[in-house]
Amino acid sequence: MRRVILVTILLMITSLSTIPLVSSSPQNDGSTKTVSSSETWESDGPLDGDVLITNGGSLTINGDITIADESSIQVEQGGILELNGKLIGENLNAALRIDDASVIHADFGSLTGSGQLIINFDLFTTQYCNITIGEQLTNVSGKDKVEIDVDYDGNPFNITFELYSFILPEISTIQSRDVNGVIQTIRAEDINQTGSSLAWKSDPSFIVRVDGTMNSMGGEFQGADIFCSGECNFKNSTMIGSAPINVKNGSSLTAETSSIVGSRTDEDIVVHDSAVINYDVDTMTGTGGTTDSWIRLLSQRVIQTNLMDAGATVHFEGLGLTGDIGDDIIDENGRVDIGTSESKRIIEWVSGDGVYGTEDSDVLITLNGGVTTWSEGYDILIDPAPSVPYHEVSIDLPFVSIDSVVAEDTSGTANKGLGVMITVSNTGDAPVKTNIRCYEGSDLADTTTLLVSLEVGESKKIPTTWWANASGSKALTCKALVPIGFNSLADNLASSSGATSSEISFKDADDTEDAPIIIYAALLVFIVLGTVLVTRKGAQSTEETEEVTEEETEEKQYDENIIEASEEETIVE
Repeated sequence: MRRVILVTILLMITSLSTIPLVSSSPQNDGSTKTVSSSETWESDGPLDGDVLITNGGSLTINGDITIADESSIQVEQGGILELNGKLIGENLNAALRIDDASVIHADFGSLTGSGQLIINFDLFTTQYCNITIGEQLTNVSGKDKVEIDVDYDGNPFNITFELYSFILPEISTIQSRDVNGVIQTIRAEDINQTGSSLAWKSDPSFIVRVDGTMNSMGGEFQGADIFCSGECNFKNSTMIGSAPINVKNGSSLTAETSSIVGSRTDEDIVVHDSAVINYDVDTMTGTGGTTDSWIRLLSQRVIQTNLMDAGATVHFEGLGLTGDIGDDIIDENGRVDIGTSESKRIIEWVSGDGVYGTEDSDVLITLNGGVTTWSEGYDILIDPAPSVPYHEVSIDLPFVSIDSVVAEDTSGTANKGLGVMITVSNTGDAPVKTNIRCYEGSDLADTTTLLVSLEVGESKKIPTTWWANASGSKALTCKALVPIGFNSLADNLASSSGATSSEISFKDADDTEDAPIIIYAALLVFIVLGTVLVTRKGAQSTEETEEVTEEETEEKQYDENIIEASEEETIVE
């Protein structure tokens, strides 16, 4: 039995000896190294060049690797990077950004006796700044280097800042000088402080690009530029001068029990568009101060409308990180970009002190018509504002159609009113109030003013009067009058062709009005002649009557004379 076991062990050793050895250290000659299988870097050492972890490849780094400038580690889809050691960039340059009430907890070990405290500013302004050490107040406004006499007693001490500055001062190092001139230096990234934040002053030393998977379990990055386009996990890790970490759209990042110190921007982590972030506020330590723990940044904020080139107005409130308020107009394609600055594209964030925030915003888009027409409020309120790079929205609009134009007769007289009935409908999604214009061919027709209000789905018959401008065969075409400022959108608001009546035959007024005039003239002559005749006949009758009356008077006078003579004779007798 022992012999069998021994033979088996010998066979296993023999088989293992045939497996090719895989390099277990990085290159240092500027070349490109491809990792396509499992590989582990156990020892400390330099890296100069590019490392490519391909699909199926896995690289585990347990040692501390010092990386030359412009080198890179790229994890392709399907590749895995496991970091348990350190990736240290050759060139690091940090600065401590001081805010009002910031405190530096200076610790120069067991140093005692008189000496100087030296503060080296990397960025300063001429604005107001005081520092207090114990009971000693010193004005350091406008200085790039400060030396203050102090008595060291072997214990840490506090340096408290009081300042008013639009641009925060930045400290590169603090130093101590003892009575013998011996100097100790504490770099910005190593200063123990509260109320300040670490700013990285130079470009990143090397690049880590993850399209596959990266797990940093106790790892450390110094001076890295990290791009996560796949899956990135940080636990018990430290990132020094390696922020912001960019989490690309479609990828994910998990961060817990880790520390991020020093960012090249005002954010530790930038989450792009719809990328996923799992950030444990309770266990994470960020750069702090004015540097946000993470933000969500949209690549753009474009709203596409159905208004084409109508030039509608856009009003927004509460937009982005600073709650911007403003106005804009849609472009010739019916769209508006409300994310014209990075601040407006930041839609949520966690501040340096771990407080979650999100914008409280809305956008109002309005198609402006006129005061009396096309003034029914063609607008839409988007509340909250779209939190995606591209958003489509449709504003309810009317559609005015002229269904028919019907004249009261098939003939008419030029320059004389002819009754016309127009049927108009609104088949759109919003009410409308519009004018109707009618034309003879391409010329504006002489009609009564037409103004119509229509609810959604409503039809109306509108009477009007048409005065044709000349004789001949004519047709009346009527259309809805859409404001000029609506541009090509007008074709989506009303039928461009309108509706046309049947042909109407118009005659000139001279051809039809001469006969009545002649009749009127003949009638007038007849009346005049009749009046003359009647007058003459009446005059003749009057003369004859007068003659008869005179004769009767004479006869009566004669008879009376005879009677009187007869009576006189009787009396005489």
